Amino acid sequence: MALLYWMRLPALVSSCVTLGLVAHAGGLAGGVGAWCIFCWTFSFIGTLLIFLVETFHLTKYVTEFWVNFPVTFSSYAALLCLFASIIFPHNFIDGQQKYDVHNHLIASEIFSCLATLAYMLEIWVARVESKCYMATARGLLLVCQTYVAGIIFFFISSPVSYTDQAAVRWCMAVYCICFICSAGGIIKIVICNLEEPRWLKHYSLCAAILYFSATIIWPVFKFNSHYPSQIYPSESCQGGVRLCPWGRLVVVSVLTSLNFLLYSFSMCCSSCTSGLENEHQYGGLPDTSTVQVPSPSQQYTSDPGRRLLGDGSRNLRIYQSLNQPNLVMVEPNVIVCNVAFVRQTYLSQ
Repeated sequence: MALLYWMRLPALVSSCVTLGLVAHAGGLAGGVGAWCIFCWTFSFIGTLLIFLVETFHLTKYVTEFWVNFPVTFSSYAALLCLFASIIFPHNFIDGQQKYDVHNHLIASEIFSCLATLAYMLEIWVARVESKCYMATARGLLLVCQTYVAGIIFFFISSPVSYTDQAAVRWCMAVYCICFICSAGGIIKIVICNLEEPRWLKHYSLCAAILYFSATIIWPVFKFNSHYPSQIYPSESCQGGVRLCPWGRLVVVSVLTSLNFLLYSFSMCCSSCTSGLENEHQYGGLPDTSTVQVPSPSQQYTSDPGRRLLGDGSRNLRIYQSLNQPNLVMVEPNVIVCNVAFVRQTYLSQ
């Protein structure tokens, strides 16, 4: 974990320098400028908090919570800095006439990209070292799903473009429902340090179906001339540097399709993982010819060749062989099978 600790320094420095350069240049007015500043500020303050907690060894007070929290935050910080790095030059660097301000904004863009790369590298290191759920593919997919939904809210609310048709309001309901469920799953996993909740596996299928309906409905009711719309393509879409209202509708349509793909991929990952777990748990029994049955006098004495797993049902004492960890001995009758099967069948009763 020492490598992961030091990997946070580049992200911390890059986000801090970006904020300093932007504050010195000024001129980030409007909602887009406020959003970019929020992305960099959120990343810097959160990374600084994580760095201080680990520096002063305060993780012992939040052991369960801290297993998944750092990598979850780094995932969101990477996506926020990436989004800010994309929209910032399009809205503020292009067309800037002042030479000094232009140079400061370019430097801000460079350090924002460096912060994005630093957070991505930190996530890659966390996948290798931490072995927590949020560092797995399914955990990162949850983060991406909630983040894409947040970007949809950003583009769909300015200007408001979901009140003209009942079918479009259905799309907005899909975005809200799926966002709340995915965010709730992340919060439960992070706070309780759980593996994937069982309901999330079924939820991915439902969310994929909902997003598929939104993927069809949104472009039909927004880009088809047979249905009246409050927003039409205008001359402003052909000039200028800022994204016009019609372009925002196109972005929402693309992001809806992207989230449908993310939920579909999450559903496939959950199905494959469940199949592998079942195969591992209830796979073929190990091939063995003889098993030493311990004498009654050995049942209550320490044996370096085995360890006691616990007392199962009907006063059965269950041992695990240290030489062959996947073999167990159930007394007084000897049963040779998978350890996970014995834990579920006997020890859970």
